[in-house]
Amino acid sequence: MRLTKTIAAALFSATVLAAPIAAQTEHVRFFNWSGYIAQETIDSFQEEVGTQFSMDTYGEADEAEARLIARGTGYDLVVVPMEMVGRLVEAGAIQKIDMDAIPNVAGVDQQLQELFLKSMPSAGGYVLPYLWGTTGISYDVEAVSERLPNAPLDRWALVFDPLNAERLADCGITIVDSVEEVVAAALVYLGLDPHSQSDQDIDAAFEVIAAIAPYVRSFDSDQYDDLIGGEICLAIAWSTAALAPLLEEESEQYQYILPQEGTNLWADVLAVPSDAANVEQANQLMNHILRPDMMALATLSTFANNSVPSSRDGIDDPNFDMPVLALPQDIRVPLYFLKPRDGKEKRGLDRRWRRLQIGL
Repeated sequence: MRLTKTIAAALFSATVLAAPIAAQTEHVRFFNWSGYIAQETIDSFQEEVGTQFSMDTYGEADEAEARLIARGTGYDLVVVPMEMVGRLVEAGAIQKIDMDAIPNVAGVDQQLQELFLKSMPSAGGYVLPYLWGTTGISYDVEAVSERLPNAPLDRWALVFDPLNAERLADCGITIVDSVEEVVAAALVYLGLDPHSQSDQDIDAAFEVIAAIAPYVRSFDSDQYDDLIGGEICLAIAWSTAALAPLLEEESEQYQYILPQEGTNLWADVLAVPSDAANVEQANQLMNHILRPDMMALATLSTFANNSVPSSRDGIDDPNFDMPVLALPQDIRVPLYFLKPRDGKEKRGLDRRWRRLQIGL
């Protein structure tokens, strides 16, 4: 889901988009999170397959969903969060994938695929898992211990208790700009079902978030720079950003924890827009991306888990051998996928989320 290495990504995107495509008849247009594919993967695809590649990137999931539902994007292959797939299928915005045209599908972890589809049966045949991770808490060990010596470091109360948030406000709190994930976390904090669609439960979750909102510096999906620069002391963050200080800088300033009450397991998937002009080339690109060596590069460059188990042989870095990068069945904290919400429910959450952020 997710933003990493933003400056490098911006330069990479500009380079890719500047590549001439008019001279070649075969090309594929890709729509992806910023900084979410290795340069080597694109270079090798163009060299080995002979198909030209161009890419647009996005920083907010809602932006991607709106563009795909509106149609006419010109994209042949997209990466989208799993939680929006049901709405894309319902809107007719994506088409079924010809799995027989993608031999490397055989390497995808079937248990993981079944876990995805169990949470959203309507996605069957429409998507392939790409990268996945968790949503947890990243905290500055020294700053938090100074301000909260008895803090519950493995619980959602670290951030959702207003007394804790107030004491940490001076050193900086950020919350990922993802209403569905944060509301689910607040529900878990309250001891409620993270999938609840009860108006009463949703109201209670927003009351929790509203109580700490005055102490939050920003609601921001791009937390990478703040964490790499040591500019905040607490964040509800995607694992891709939260693990960056350790995996990229080998810094132990921050700890990343999965709260014991449970947390979200997110997944980003590959899908083909319903109006894709170059489906054959999209299949070629999916097949290339799902190669074990390419998926190893994806994990090394994004800090996300990938869906091809045999790729682990290509990740020769001891820093990547940690529990939060384990397969779901190896993680001892309860994990859940977000329950699909229809368009009306999502719009209702979005309105309340934006009002909360501006203090209304």
